[in-house]
Amino acid sequence: MKVSYNWLKEHIALELPAEDLADQLLQLGFEVTAVENRGPGFSGVVTGQVLAVDKHPNADRLSLCQVDDGTQKHSVVCGAANVAAGQKVALARLGAVLPGGFKIERAKIRGVESQGMICSRQELGLGENGGGIWVMDPASPVGRDLAEALGHTDQILDVEFTPNRPDCLSHLGLARELSAFFQIPLRAQPASRLPAGAIASLGVEVNAPQACPRYVGRSLEGLRIGPSPGWLAAKLEAVGLRPINNLVDITNYLLMDMGQPMHAFDMDRLEGSIVVRFARPGEKIIALDEKEYALSERCLVIADQKKPVAIAGVMGGRDTGVTDRTTRAFLESALFDPATTRRTSQALKLKSDASYRFERGVDPEASASASARATELIVRLCGRDVKFSEPLERRAQSQPASPIIVTSARLNAILGTSLEDGEVESILRRVSAGFEKQAERLSVTVPSFRRDLTSAWDLAEEVARLSGYDKIPYRLAPSIVSPSPALPAQAAADRCRQRLAALGLCEAYNYDLISEKQAVQARLDVPLARVLNPISEEYAALRPTLLIGLLENARLNLNNGSETVRLFEIGKIYARTAEAVAESTHAAAVLLGPALRHWKAPRGQRLDIYDAKGVLGELLAGIPHLQWLPLDAAEARRCPGDPLFHPRASLRLVLPDGLLATVGLIHPQAARAWELEREGACLFDVDLDRLCALKPHLAKFSAFSVFPGASRDLSFLVGSDVAYGRVEEAIRSCRAAPLRDVELVDKFTGQGVPQGRQSLTVRLVFGCEDRTLKDAEVASAVESILAELSRRLGAVLRS
Repeated sequence: MKVSYNWLKEHIALELPAEDLADQLLQLGFEVTAVENRGPGFSGVVTGQVLAVDKHPNADRLSLCQVDDGTQKHSVVCGAANVAAGQKVALARLGAVLPGGFKIERAKIRGVESQGMICSRQELGLGENGGGIWVMDPASPVGRDLAEALGHTDQILDVEFTPNRPDCLSHLGLARELSAFFQIPLRAQPASRLPAGAIASLGVEVNAPQACPRYVGRSLEGLRIGPSPGWLAAKLEAVGLRPINNLVDITNYLLMDMGQPMHAFDMDRLEGSIVVRFARPGEKIIALDEKEYALSERCLVIADQKKPVAIAGVMGGRDTGVTDRTTRAFLESALFDPATTRRTSQALKLKSDASYRFERGVDPEASASASARATELIVRLCGRDVKFSEPLERRAQSQPASPIIVTSARLNAILGTSLEDGEVESILRRVSAGFEKQAERLSVTVPSFRRDLTSAWDLAEEVARLSGYDKIPYRLAPSIVSPSPALPAQAAADRCRQRLAALGLCEAYNYDLISEKQAVQARLDVPLARVLNPISEEYAALRPTLLIGLLENARLNLNNGSETVRLFEIGKIYARTAEAVAESTHAAAVLLGPALRHWKAPRGQRLDIYDAKGVLGELLAGIPHLQWLPLDAAEARRCPGDPLFHPRASLRLVLPDGLLATVGLIHPQAARAWELEREGACLFDVDLDRLCALKPHLAKFSAFSVFPGASRDLSFLVGSDVAYGRVEEAIRSCRAAPLRDVELVDKFTGQGVPQGRQSLTVRLVFGCEDRTLKDAEVASAVESILAELSRRLGAVLRS
């Protein structure tokens, strides 16, 4: 929030430089990101009075004006259509410098000398033209330097307040905080002197008292809408707000001054009385930002008898907003529930200064006082004939806040300090709305604007902040810290993480939430655990599989120029059941793109299902009783991510009691949804909870043979429908010689291979524990294996 130092000093007498104030605010827990010295942007401009206006002798659209600056008269040529005798105007005399370095010099305009310039607000850098020259307040003294009058010499502090301190989101709120810190009393504000209302108020009905606990409305008539006076426009511009008109500017001024958002409706454009309710199905509204919003039944709105006229706590409607033609208005000053406002704002993706404050919570007692102060300013600035009604208030019953009972000893124990009782009591008196002491017990009544103070711990924080964090001693409490053993599930996840990283994969971290769109893309056939109040549409449901986030990561990496993606994630997935939402820990990975050299792959080879199966095999190495099954052979054992796997190019790894993992190619529809159809992708998903539940497999030591082995490569033809697993099974069933290992080296179909056949090359490694095998023994074993392959599978040795 931007804070004007001059404005702040209207509430509290501060003398220290703005830079020192920024340091003190940091001590209070509020970071000041910038301190800007705000200069006027112009010089030599004074308030002048137009004495006479004559037609220019040589131009129909120019006027020759006589302007008095309090010391002398100036003849000024002016082209504005709204200039008239008797007006108070901004006169740039000879030698004046305007924004942009433009210097006013003596000049002839169409043959007539001009001794200055009558300026518009835009020419002075104070906002928009407003239809011509700036016509100032008739009470402005002639000859006064305009930069001095507007208070444009100021320092602007950009302060970041923590979400639990919405009471500081105004100049008065920050002044209260500084008053407690510096022990300087706030400046007394003039009491309201409004006479009794002279007109009847528009009716108000609150149908959602939980969402709108307080609503104060007041009707206004006889308004004259126009530009704001210079002091008001300057204040708004100092804190980054654009002046619009006097009525709207008054509500924005009090927003920044008191922290109470308000809104004004054009009563002539309302159809009946005001109703605070939730939106009805199909209702829409065009807001002040000129955008149309479709309202859900969970959006709180302000409506008349026929339609919504404002999004409650967020933004007003365009069709009932105040314009230059408005003469009757209805002024709203309300309290809206933070959760309801946040839900509405997030659902519509619409933020405003009002919603920022209502989402965090505004002072429930400020609605009436802000309405009264706004009415006083409206009477003063919006015409002499303004009439108003008595405030019409609708307020839900609420329980008064209970005082917090503490002792000085308790607060010192929380902080680890030894502050005197008198110092603690002094601080509590400064932050409370009521303070009583009974023996050692201190009763603290929390002010209505301090929603964050609910316990002794909160009061201890106030004591620490206002006494100074430097008074807290630098010492650690004595303790014995002993490392606790890792939980089995965490240990299993850590082992999995280390092994996958060692295999060349990189870990990804994703949110546990997915969007409805992603669930549709994944064609999930399991019920989702939806979030009742999502932050946005992108985080609407808990993820049922890790693969959705990994596929998003893969697409993002490819779009940013990566060729190879090798990512894994370990985290929770969620399944909705009839009773609750079940959680389980899984590990998943996505592999695609060219294989890297350290994977021992030939140049140009791409990662495929064999790479994914190999990684999964390394991850699960040593686990007994594993069985590989085709995806469609174990439909009773499903995983939530099944629709993402190719039905005819995927496998399940099962245990006797259930599914452990799934590995395979991505489903073509999922590949299209994530723009991976050209790349292809290999996926796997492992149930770490089931893996953790397995009893550890104790490996038995087997001595290495000191005798060399012998290897032979066999290339043979088999039917194209013969799986390699059957080939390996046939080879190992032949016990002609000690066989150490069997490895598939190559698989080929194409030129030179008959139709319906495939060429397989396997590497056989033979070896004996007590001697070196002879060539004749190896040759005999190879012949036996070929015979077994021919008998079982019809294999034919390639020549």
